[in-house]
Amino acid sequence: MKIAPNSKRSNILSLLDDAYQSRINNLKNSIALAEKAFEISKEISDKECIAKCLSQLSLFHMIIGDFDLSMNMAKEAIENFEELKDEKGIADAKYTIAGALYKTNDFHKGLTYLIDCLATYKKLKDYHNQARVQKSMGTIYEYFGDVKSAMQNYEEAIDSGEKAGDLNLKSNAYNPLSGIYLNQGNIAKAMEVIEESIKLKKETGDTRGLAFALYGRGKIYTKTKQFAEAENDFHNSIKIHEDMGEKLGWAMSHHKLGALYIQMDRLGNAKETLIKALEYSNKNKIILIKFKANFLLHKIAKKENDFELALKYLTQYVEEKESVINDRTAKVIEGYDVISKMQALELDAKAQKEKAEIIEKKKIELDSFFYRISHDLKGPITSMMSLNYIAKIEIKDEAALKFFNEFENQANRLNNILDGLLNLTKMSFNTEATQEIDFKKIIEDCIASYKFLSHYELVEFKIDVDQKIRYKVEWALVNTIIQNLIENGIKYARTENNKPYIFISVKQTSSSIEIKAEDNGIGMDEKTVENIFVMFFRANRKIEGTGLGLHILRRAIERLDGDVRVESEFGKGSTFSITLPK
Repeated sequence: MKIAPNSKRSNILSLLDDAYQSRINNLKNSIALAEKAFEISKEISDKECIAKCLSQLSLFHMIIGDFDLSMNMAKEAIENFEELKDEKGIADAKYTIAGALYKTNDFHKGLTYLIDCLATYKKLKDYHNQARVQKSMGTIYEYFGDVKSAMQNYEEAIDSGEKAGDLNLKSNAYNPLSGIYLNQGNIAKAMEVIEESIKLKKETGDTRGLAFALYGRGKIYTKTKQFAEAENDFHNSIKIHEDMGEKLGWAMSHHKLGALYIQMDRLGNAKETLIKALEYSNKNKIILIKFKANFLLHKIAKKENDFELALKYLTQYVEEKESVINDRTAKVIEGYDVISKMQALELDAKAQKEKAEIIEKKKIELDSFFYRISHDLKGPITSMMSLNYIAKIEIKDEAALKFFNEFENQANRLNNILDGLLNLTKMSFNTEATQEIDFKKIIEDCIASYKFLSHYELVEFKIDVDQKIRYKVEWALVNTIIQNLIENGIKYARTENNKPYIFISVKQTSSSIEIKAEDNGIGMDEKTVENIFVMFFRANRKIEGTGLGLHILRRAIERLDGDVRVESEFGKGSTFSITLPK
């Protein structure tokens, strides 16, 4: 029976989940399961599944030390994830590349990838992967010799592991922490931490992780001269690494076992073990173990009075160490350059965020103040206007009426200011449902609503609206923009020896709506243009207004994440160009 594509997709994801879970105790099985999932993914041409399979395979091959194959697979996975816009997928593949880079001594590039990964995982609140990255960053800090930062990252990894509810993530960080305590001479703390790691590894069945924990305890036993216990731990560690196909761990355990045999004065065993480590490291490009093994072989040759062989190993050790240390020093400098840039960016981003939050808070407070004051004053002003209307009916004295008319003008002006402030604050507090915008109808309705203004009958209105526009937002915001453009054009029309016009066009591009309002009115000089969006600014005191219209227009445009540009020349007219993103 043929399996439907959806069933096949479920099968792929199930295989990948099993592969990831079994990586802790059976890497060969993990690779086999991921390869099976990969074949099915290619059969059904599912790009997302192909990318996930490549990402997991690259991780497993990185773990066993097949770094070139791992890097190629990870890069191919990233290409697919980028096309799918899968942030987590990209971060997962970058984590694998980082592992391959720093394990082959390229700390600087590895750190760069890890920083990218950590930013994504923090954004997604993915504590599982945060712990993995923080543990790896701790390892790189150790390479730099920055023990304080290494410990901080290991402790952060433990904290993230607890948040993720994963005991393995915690114990993964315990292993290197124990090594730091050992180097500091705190034997008791080192043993306490490594025993906790071994306990957790056995509880969770993390066989591969157990090998690294046994290696860590073997180092402590070596330090305390408990040689039999140390040898047993190193042998068990090597056996697990061999079964799992873990190249780096195998080489590390052989190097420490060789050092142990030298302390025990078993030079034959030491030589055999270290030659294995050296050959294996040469084959798999494990640079740090190469020069360390050469140094120990030099010590053995000296003890055996084979000075020619001792010189050979010493020369190789010096050449390789010099190369590694010089390269390492350069990468440490580059790495700290990356760290300092990252920290500077984080501090700058934090400062900018705090500043934006303060500004936004003040804006809300100001809007709230305006809204309350405008709302509270609206009632008394309306009552005063009503009383004025009644008084004018009763009063016949012309001198008295003159004062009442002036009172009416000032009351109307104050009422208009209050209306403007209320409209302004409503934009901050009201959220209307979005709807399809009919620009032509809004423009025509706004033009009709201003028939009462002076010069209206003299102005020629020209409209050009792209009828294919599809734009869905809050209707009130678009109406506010169009209304203020038209009102402004009418109020500031130039009528002497001139045929005034207002030309409004609305066009659609692939990414935005472009609104343009052009007139041949009185225009503005450069200084005036700089201030027209300032609240209560009035360019011409002879023309009635509140100084709020263009400020409200700009606020409406900002609410729609848009932009406005103004071109004007005194005595010739103005053009307002507005861009609203779709």
